[in-house]
Amino acid sequence: MSASRGAASSVGRYAVLGLAAIAGLHVVWQVAFGQPVDVVGPARTIVNKSAVVGSFAQDYVSTWLTATSADAGALRQFVSVDAADLQLPSTPAVVISAPTVVAVTYEGDAAEDAAAEVYSVVVAVNERPYDSAPPTRGLYRVPVLWSAYGPRAAALPARVQGPGAGADVPPAYPMTLAPNDTAFQVVSGFVTAYLTDAGGVDRYATADSGIVGLGGVYRNPADVTGRSAPLVTAVTATATPSSAPADGETVRVLARVTAMTAQYAPVHMVYPLTLRGVGGHWSVAAIDRAPVLSDRDAPTPVVPTAPTPTR
Repeated sequence: MSASRGAASSVGRYAVLGLAAIAGLHVVWQVAFGQPVDVVGPARTIVNKSAVVGSFAQDYVSTWLTATSADAGALRQFVSVDAADLQLPSTPAVVISAPTVVAVTYEGDAAEDAAAEVYSVVVAVNERPYDSAPPTRGLYRVPVLWSAYGPRAAALPARVQGPGAGADVPPAYPMTLAPNDTAFQVVSGFVTAYLTDAGGVDRYATADSGIVGLGGVYRNPADVTGRSAPLVTAVTATATPSSAPADGETVRVLARVTAMTAQYAPVHMVYPLTLRGVGGHWSVAAIDRAPVLSDRDAPTPVVPTAPTPTR
């Protein structure tokens, strides 16, 4: 009996090993010679569907927020609701601007045979009780049903809390440069050439930076005497720039800028830049995509201000 049991155990073990080997060969075969899995098609469908659902919810929220008793029927193009059950004002309850889709989330299937899909869409809008009032940001969640017949809201919108007011992390540019510092002067000349019609960006940027001027979109501000003032008001750096940098030496700086529009309106901006040493002088090698932020300070939560009720 024991001999038979041992023989059966050996046969079973070899059978399992054989099946595992066959499965492994099948995987290798599929990787080497099989048809690749189509991920582009489904991904494109999902992206396109989300765009349609999001656009629908954005229009729905905009119409709902500004609906009046005179045009209550406009809501029926978005949701099945009896306008008589809604107490709508005679004039729009709020002035809105910049409606934006914040998030589109798939929540599951609905209807018989899963014939419809449910999406949750969050739409953000800037709201004012009247035109000259300061705006507040409101977020509204809309359940949208997607089927072969197109998008349709499953209910009225609901105002929801946003993701939070965020937190601040200080920039990491501890060194303040004086206006007579050579790096400061390079930054000032570059910003002026880049933003105004003064031109000459190539005098301040490295040959491989790929930076070209914006074509005079701004002009220099005027000082108290009416004379042209520099655009750059302050420059800070991650380290003290040397007066004669070696070739390839770099330092990152942050330039605070005050420019003037053609209508003489001031515009305040901040430019994070990377400077590189070329021939013993500093040149702008790049406009950084983001400033250097501290990796030593904890984020400081922003205390949100209570929005003014508008509806």
